[in-house]
Amino acid sequence: MDKPLQTPAIIWSGLMASKEIVAAAKISRAHLYAMLARGQFPQPALRCGPRFTRWKASDVQEWLADPQGWITANFKSSEPS
Repeated sequence: MDKPLQTPAIIWSGLMASKEIVAAAKISRAHLYAMLARGQFPQPALRCGPRFTRWKASDVQEWLADPQGWITANFKSSEPS
């Protein structure tokens, strides 16, 4: 028997928009994108043009649980060692 197909609601349920992230983290959208540019926030999982960007909810929840720990573990400095 074939596996049942996932409905779009199930597929999209694991993604978060920037509006949801800034509300949960209590930061501004500008601060979110500044952290993203510095490598201090998880990269988006889905980017379809400039107006549709989504992050994996699990990545965001991991960052929210311990922002400094996530940055320490994942930050890649551009300075030579």
